[in-house]
This record gives sequence, structure tokens and C-alpha cells, in this order.
Amino acid sequence: MHAEIVMIGTELLLGEIVDTNANRLAKALREIGLNLFYKTTVGDNEARITEVLNQALDRSDVIITSGGIGPTVDDVTRQAVANATGRKLVYSSELEAQVAARFRSIGRKMAENNKRQAYIPEDALPLSNPAGTAPCFLSEDRRGRGVVISLPGVPRELEYMLSKKVVPLLVERMGGAKVTKIRILRTCAVGESNVDRAIDDLMTTTNPTVGLAAHAGQTDVRITARADTEAEADALIAPLEAEVRQRLGVAVYGVEKETVPEVIGRLLTKKNLQLGVIDTLSGGLLTQDLIDAGFGDLITANLHTIDTSAALQKAGLMSQADARGEDCRTLAMDLADYVAPTDGIGFSLIGPFNDNSTFISLCGPGDMRLTKAGRNYQDSDYIRSWLAIQGLDWIRRAVLGQLKSPADWKE
Repeated sequence: MHAEIVMIGTELLLGEIVDTNANRLAKALREIGLNLFYKTTVGDNEARITEVLNQALDRSDVIITSGGIGPTVDDVTRQAVANATGRKLVYSSELEAQVAARFRSIGRKMAENNKRQAYIPEDALPLSNPAGTAPCFLSEDRRGRGVVISLPGVPRELEYMLSKKVVPLLVERMGGAKVTKIRILRTCAVGESNVDRAIDDLMTTTNPTVGLAAHAGQTDVRITARADTEAEADALIAPLEAEVRQRLGVAVYGVEKETVPEVIGRLLTKKNLQLGVIDTLSGGLLTQDLIDAGFGDLITANLHTIDTSAALQKAGLMSQADARGEDCRTLAMDLADYVAPTDGIGFSLIGPFNDNSTFISLCGPGDMRLTKAGRNYQDSDYIRSWLAIQGLDWIRRAVLGQLKSPADWKE
């Protein structure tokens, strides 16, 4: 048994509002273990809604619609559902009485056009809506393809109907709720394509399934299992998680909602290490991320500016660096040395020089002294975010003792 959701409203296609209802529906279905395979958005057009619903009924057992069951002329979901399920649209005096009672409860008189809401597909199951004036309903396809459940587009009303009416109804039809468990492994500074190459064969499994989600400088590995109980889902996930971790190694920095700065802050605190930073490339993002994560007290030096020359002068080392070759590499290391605490890590992220080169350097703990060169710097928010994550990852690996040479960090 699997589901499909159809979001109805021209305003969604025009980008006038953000579709939060689809998110609510998807999460509710996941929580009861009902697979969601498709989501479609369609405007307020009877013919197109009918077409979309026919396609949905051909491939899915349960279709849930949101929107288009109000009192206005462009609320055509009721007729479209009747068309797709092979039924007539019929008037219900009971529904009209419900709508009128709802208006009376809020001190208003029902308008004539609200009577449109008393029409539903023939033999449909009415679903009363105490949270609003739009009656909802469940319509069985006459040819046995599946069912359509129509809900309001008003988020507050949809939330109520979903939790109080639809979820219990679906659980009953499923013979009991199932469990969908998701485990997120978080990686950084390795790139989505590299993660894919390492675990691509694991991404063909059916239960659990494995998928990727890329962010700036980070790639999440999502493992999803479906089972009758949470313990059974955990048992399905465990061996696959172990295999992913074995293949990706130190690239996995955390799980679920952990962030790189949080993980590094905890590592530095545990090992009683301080951090000195000079950063002319990320505009201070690297240290700001640590500060925002609550670990600002670990930073003993925090020199950052987008002006390389000014940063060098502030460090008291050089007013101008050669744009090429070993001088820049040496400078990067000197800067890391300059900001290094007595017991801790010195880190520099500097450039771009006039050949567009960049350098990342790290010294300590112990006798660690590493520098890596980069090229093709571009001044953009995305690149700055990537560089901050890359720098934080160097620090993380160094603290873990996993960074012995620049070759240990692979893009």
C-alpha cells in the first residue's frame, strides 16, 4: 500500500505562497509507515485536476488532495474528484446543515455560495471538519483503483483533519501503523560525487534504502528502514550504517542534526585545546560558526578580513606576499604559527593571491605542520561557506589524529 499527494491551487504554481501542507502530509505518512511515492502540484483547473487524479489512481492506493474545496467558483476539487472516480457530484442536506452550524458557532450567517460545499461525489464518505467550514470526504474509485481523500488547503484545518480523522482512518486500513526510521550520517569536505563512488552499490537496496543530500561543503547519507517495530527498523539499519561508516571513514563527522562546529568544539574541549585562526577567505565564517555553536571561548586569536594585505600587516609579518610558489606556502605556515596557542592549534586560511591561489595551513598539536594549495578562488557566499567547512574539517581531522599529510584530506 502506498500513497500520493496532490496539492491544488494556482497560487502554489505562481509562487505566491510556500507549500507547507505537502511537508505536513509527507511527515504524517512517514510516521505511520505509509510509503509516499509521488507529489504533484496542479492549478485550479477542473480538467487538469481530473487528469492528475486519474494518473494518481492508476499508480497509487491512496491519494490525498489539499485545497480547492472552498465555496468559490475556482474551488473545483469536488467535481474533479467525482470525474476521476467515475461518480456524480451530489447534494447532501446533512453537509449543508453542518456548514450552516459551523457558521452559527462563530456568530455568522452562511452565505449562498457556501452551499457549494454541500456537494460531494456520490457515495463518498463525509469527513466533518470542526476546524473550518469546508467538509472533507473520502471517495472510492468506482473501478476499484484506490481512494481519494480531499482535505482543505488552510494549514490549520489540514493539520486538524490529518491528525484527528485521516491518520486514524489510514492506520485502520493498513491493519496497524508501521515504523519508518531514518538515520542520517553527516559528512563534510569530501563532495557528493566522491561519497557516491564509495557507496553507490549500497544505494540500490530496497529496505533499508540509502540516499544522499548535498549542502555547501557537506553531504548527508540518509538510511531509511521500514518495519513493524522500531527495534526491527534499528536492526535493519545497523549493518548498513556500519558498512557506510567503514567505507567513508573519517569523512563521517556526526549524525542527525550535529554540525561540524559543534563536533569540533566538543573535541577541542575534551582534549583541552585552544584554537588560533587567521582567515582572509571565508570572511570570518569559520570562527563565527564556532562562536554560534557556543565555543567562542576556545578561540584565542581570531584575525579575519577579506583584505589579505591588511591581515598580513595585522599579523606583523609581511605587508605583501609574492603571488606564486613556495613563498606563499611558507607564508601560510608562518601565519598559522603566529596565531598558534601554546597548547593548541594554529590555523590559517589565506588568499586569494594574484594568480587566484589560496592556501590552508595548520600547525599542532605536537609537531604537525601541514599546508595545502588551492586554485580558482571565486568570491561568492557558496565558496566562502565551502572554505569554512573545509577549514573546520582540517581542524577536526587534526584533533582526531587523522591528518598526517595534505594527502589525507581528499576532495
